[in-house]
Amino acid sequence: HNILENNIVQTAASAGESLAAGVIFTFPALVLMGYWEEFNYLETMLIALCGGVLGVLFTIPLRNALIVRQNLLFPEGIATAEVLKTGESGGKHVRYLIIGALLGGAIKFAEAGFKLWEGIAEQAGLLGNKLYAYFGMNLSPALVAVGYIVGLRIATLVFIGGAISWWIAIPVYIAVTGTPVGTNAVELGYSVWSTQIRYLGVGAMVVGGLWTLINLSGAITFAGKSGLQAIKDQKAGKTVLRTEKDTPMKWVIIAIFSMIVPIFIIYIREIESIPITALMSILMLVAGFLFSAVAGYMAGLVGSSNNPISGVTIATILTSSLILLALLGSGAEKGPAAAILIGAVVCCAAAIAGDNMQDLKAGHLLGATPQKQQLMQMIGVTSAALVIPLV
Repeated sequence: HNILENNIVQTAASAGESLAAGVIFTFPALVLMGYWEEFNYLETMLIALCGGVLGVLFTIPLRNALIVRQNLLFPEGIATAEVLKTGESGGKHVRYLIIGALLGGAIKFAEAGFKLWEGIAEQAGLLGNKLYAYFGMNLSPALVAVGYIVGLRIATLVFIGGAISWWIAIPVYIAVTGTPVGTNAVELGYSVWSTQIRYLGVGAMVVGGLWTLINLSGAITFAGKSGLQAIKDQKAGKTVLRTEKDTPMKWVIIAIFSMIVPIFIIYIREIESIPITALMSILMLVAGFLFSAVAGYMAGLVGSSNNPISGVTIATILTSSLILLALLGSGAEKGPAAAILIGAVVCCAAAIAGDNMQDLKAGHLLGATPQKQQLMQMIGVTSAALVIPLV
């Protein structure tokens, strides 16, 4: 009936695709490693559910820090709010949405349906086996639209990252290591990027994310104190603005720590070692909050479309692997699977955190009640967790 009800619906619905990303980036690794022989419904559902719920809980104290105090862009949140406003006002504004959809659909159909051109225009070459050059461009209308949404500054930063990788790092690596004559130049570039250069981006993201957390520590502390103060004000009978009413911090803290119990049960079923399981649960909780904060901040800065959740996952697994290796030694038979399971929960939490912050930004612009949005995010996560294992 109104814009806030439409916003509540999209808040719940958008949780599904984010949780799916968290699941698909991690769970197949357990099958590829031979640790799982199939995707067990109960295990898959519970891990996805726990990760998703934690992602929602972690974003509650971050909302005030990132959306209100930092006032980050959250480009998809702004776009969502604008689409909802368009639906509310109707008229000629809806016409622009229809024209954009038809134009994008026609371009995509011509490319993917009629195969009139390739989706990616790229060319690479090798001089001898040392000098490498590459140029490529994705012709997707969706990415053109994302570039418009995030703006020139963020699009430029994304371009610089690609330029560093493909015009500097990959050519330098090939110049140092060489390559067999006759190798396909484009495939060679992707191989080097996937196996070597990708970790430059992961390392940069981890350092940048941790530096961001240090810079945000004051704002996050303030958000926590504000939540506790809101509880005291409520007991004292003071009114809190509806548009600033989050889920009470007391219940958030209780819920976060209570999530250790089901996660411990899941891990003990898989790993069958109490010391390793206890360590995994603690690591997961700490890493989950840290990387959810990083994912939330990145979503605010570069948008969900450019949010490197796979990079967050790799960083989590690398960190968990090093800690498990240091504490348990290289002889721990189930160490690799333990690292992947930690990464699975954290990946689901981080994916949901980035998505939920966009929804909360849209709600902030539209005058929604954060507490009601957070409830609907829980419902969306639960619904997705029940369906994803079947898919």
